[in-house]
Parts: sequence; C-alpha cells; structure tokens
Amino acid sequence: MNSSRKSFLLFICLTLSSFVLTVASEYDKEISAKTELQRLIDNHKMRSAVVMTIENDSTEIGIVKLGEISDRRRELPDENSSVFEIGSITKVFTALLVQTLVDDDLLHWDDTISECLPDIEFANETVANVTLRELATHRSGLPRLPNNFAETEVPGNAMDPYATYGEQDLIAFFETFDPPALENEHAYSNLGFALLGYVVAKTLDTSYAEAMNQRVFQPLEMNNSTAIDSVKDDAELAAGYSNTANMGTWNFNVHAGAGVIRSTARDMYKFIRANFLESDDAIHRALRAIRELQYESNQALGWIAETSNRDTTVFWHNGQTGGYASFLAIDPEAKSGWVILTTSTESAAVTRIGSSFYREVVLPSSFDFTPYVGVYKLAENQYMTISNKDDKLQVQVTGQQPIVLAHTKDHVFELQALSLKADFVLGEDGIATTLKWSQPGVSIDAERVDDSFGITTREEVAIDAEIIETYAGEYQLPEGVVATVKHVKDRLFVHVTGQPEFRVFPMSPTRFFYKVLDAEIDFKKDDNGTVTGVVFHQGGEYLAPRITDEE
Repeated sequence: MNSSRKSFLLFICLTLSSFVLTVASEYDKEISAKTELQRLIDNHKMRSAVVMTIENDSTEIGIVKLGEISDRRRELPDENSSVFEIGSITKVFTALLVQTLVDDDLLHWDDTISECLPDIEFANETVANVTLRELATHRSGLPRLPNNFAETEVPGNAMDPYATYGEQDLIAFFETFDPPALENEHAYSNLGFALLGYVVAKTLDTSYAEAMNQRVFQPLEMNNSTAIDSVKDDAELAAGYSNTANMGTWNFNVHAGAGVIRSTARDMYKFIRANFLESDDAIHRALRAIRELQYESNQALGWIAETSNRDTTVFWHNGQTGGYASFLAIDPEAKSGWVILTTSTESAAVTRIGSSFYREVVLPSSFDFTPYVGVYKLAENQYMTISNKDDKLQVQVTGQQPIVLAHTKDHVFELQALSLKADFVLGEDGIATTLKWSQPGVSIDAERVDDSFGITTREEVAIDAEIIETYAGEYQLPEGVVATVKHVKDRLFVHVTGQPEFRVFPMSPTRFFYKVLDAEIDFKKDDNGTVTGVVFHQGGEYLAPRITDEE
C-alpha cells in the first residue's frame, strides 16, 4: 500500500470518548443531564438525545429531547416514535428471553451448551460444558469475539462488523476452538450472548427476532421495538452519528443476542415500569428472576448491579454501536428508572451521565497539563500537538484525528487499549523538552518545537447554500478511490470510498475543514466559475478532478 492510499485511510473514524462530565454533589439532575448532553451536541460529538426518567414511582415523567433526527429532518427526536439502536442493552433482553424458556421448562440455566446444541461437534469438552448461566454472567471463559471473526469467507467491514458472520461461521468456531483451559472469571463476552440468542432460536425452531417479539415485546407492549436484523423502513430512525460522521445501522446476523435491538425511549420506559410491578404473570416473573444476583454481588442475569446513594441496588447496562450510545438503569426498590438514547459514539459520557442520576459520579482528579502542552516534532513535516481538552491530555498528529490519553504515573500518559504511550522529559524549569512517544512498532524521541508548527485553529464561517450546492458531485482520488461530495440544505458532506460520510465546515467560500481530523479540502474552479476538482489537504496535497458525465 503506497503513502497516498495510507493517507486517505486516515479518514476512518475512531470512536474514542474525550468527554468529561462536570457534576456537583448537589444539583438538579435533569438540568445537569440536559446541559451535558447539549454540550456534546454543540461540540459535534452527538446529534440527538432522548432522556426519560422516573423517580419514586411518580406519575410525572422527566423527558429531555435534544438535537435533531438527521441532517434532513432537523427536528427534535420524539420519545414515542424515534428509533435508536440500543446496542449491548440487548443483552438484558436476551437474558429475559432465555428466562421465559426456563420458566416454561424448555431450558435450564445450568444446561450446558452441548446439551442445547447437540448437532455441534465441540472440539473441546470444557467448552462444551459451559452453561447458559455462565454465558449470561460473562463467566464462561469464552473470548469477547470468536477467533475466526476476521477470517470468514466474506470478511466484515468496520462500518458493519457483524453483518457477514453467520451460523456456519459460529459452528466452525466451536468445532475448532480448543483452548488449554477456560478461566471461569468475569470477562465480558459478546460471543456469550450471541450464543444465548442462538440457543433460543434453535430451541424454539424460529428466529431470535420472532422469539423476542412474541415472548418479550408483545407482553410488554413494546410495539415500536424490534430485533429484526435490518432496517426495512427507516422513516422513524434517528440517523446514526459519530464525530461529524453519518453512520449506518449495524446488522448482527448470528450475534443478534449481543446487540441487535432497536427501540424508542417510550418503549424503554414501558420496560422500566414493568420492573416495578409485582404481577404474577409470566413476563413479570421473568423480569424479577433475572435480577437475582449470581456469582458476584455486581452481576445478575444480563444486568450489572451496583449500590445507589440511597443504599439500594440499581441494575444497569449501557450500549454502543457504530453510531449510537445508550444507557438504561432501574432501581426496583425505589421504583426509579432512567434511560438515555443518543445518536453518538460517546458511550463513556452517556454512561457517566446516566450513572449520575442515582449515585455521585467520581470525577478525575484535577491535573496541571501546563508542562506538557505544546508541539513536538515526530518526523519531517510531521508534528504532534499536545493540548488540554476538557481536563484530559489530547494528542493530535499532523493530518490525523485527536486522541485522548490517560495519566498513569509521573509524566506518563497512555491509551492502553491501543498501546499508545507518551512519556515526557522535563527541563530544569519544569517544562517538557522531549516527548518519548511509543506505539506498536514505533518509538520516537520527539523534541519540542515552536507552537507555530502545531495544528491550525480553524474558524467556521457562514456561506450561501447556493454556493454549497455547486460542490456536489464525485471526485477521483488515486488508486480508484472516489470522494463523493453531497449537500443537504446548507450542509456539505464528504464520503471517501469505504469510509463514513463526514460533514465538513466552511472556512471560506471554497475551502472547508474537518472538525474530527486535521484535514481540509479546497474546491477549484475554472475561469467560468465551474467546479473542476477538489484538493485534499491532509499531510500533503492530493488533487481529485471532478468526474463528469462523459467520464
């Protein structure tokens, strides 16, 4: 892969949260949630949010609606009809679905997966003896994802990673998976809940979606919720969003039990209310059953449990997909509950906001970033800008998007999930002179340079919608890559082949910039004012001629 191709791949979006919630010990929770969510929207980290809260079994419902449904539908999302992906909150519903089969004596939580799936020839006896209870509490020892996830005949893509991994791939995994041992300790596993959903479908000889609809959604009157693995009618879908990028929905295929459900805030409110009822019908017995704590005090079936500031037990789960982040929590004893549905990938921020409804949020210790803020030279024409972003250390390399690092010790900051590390060497005046940067396969001693070499601060200006409209079209990048530029009313978007569709913002009538990347585009015109091409500025300049109808 040559350097130009690599450069264009940098437009791929990483969903790393850089948000810090500021919470006082005493505050109006609804106003605080609204303020913090609006801040995310204003900073282009989130497009829409719906919050519904119930306190102490009150008949008054707290509702907050912010943002807009999509670039075309610039109206508030609706708690009754706007549909969101709820991601891993699906796991709670999958556990509930299994419980309905347990109550009907069709399954038992201590059944092994080999007993439930006799047609699979498991390569490992220990794996075959994993129980449904262990799956539902993340104690199975199975990996987060199957180890053939990236080796399927039709590989998935980052924009819809689960879509092509099907039943035969899952079977092939278990027929070859032969670990020396399984650690039966808590370790989060999407595979475990995918398997629970698959067991249900096989037991009932139906689809996961149909089983969920008949046994859970219909009894709870969640009429706008679905576990169907596609969006056939997106009229009410709140469009997915991530850091100025328009994101599509995810298709989960055989992993449906781990994250497929789409729902509305009102339906989630119905689910919360159902958990407060003492009815003796089947669905309410099942709701109570999955809240029974299992191996650890903080783990039920599907639910995570923690203690509230009232010393009651709160059951919660969060969720994130490619363009959605969500949070759900219930306090059955206090008869209180909270749900947040958003179009964003700011899962950490959404979870922090949700948790603040029932307990004091522990804030990061204040830290003085002054010694480290500045610009450091990595290589010729490549610099790293260090800045203080919402009380966190943000690093941004020329032409790339910012990444937030956490303070680990002394003058060291890391993003352990990606094995990134910044170790600062301070001079006699206490100001950093050198940044020792390391990542897999790379180690650089970067000297501090003048701030003028750093990332340019760009300001958005207003231009006429008629000008924006003239830029719509297709532009030819190297190696067959096409940049599609489209306008929606007064907004401009760029979609590079194989990557998300990002919004760009005007800094002049012809020049636009990305807010999530250190990159700009500059439209070129001939003497007649006709747009002939666009130049991409990202660690260099790349001219993309406009593709005409003749071409």
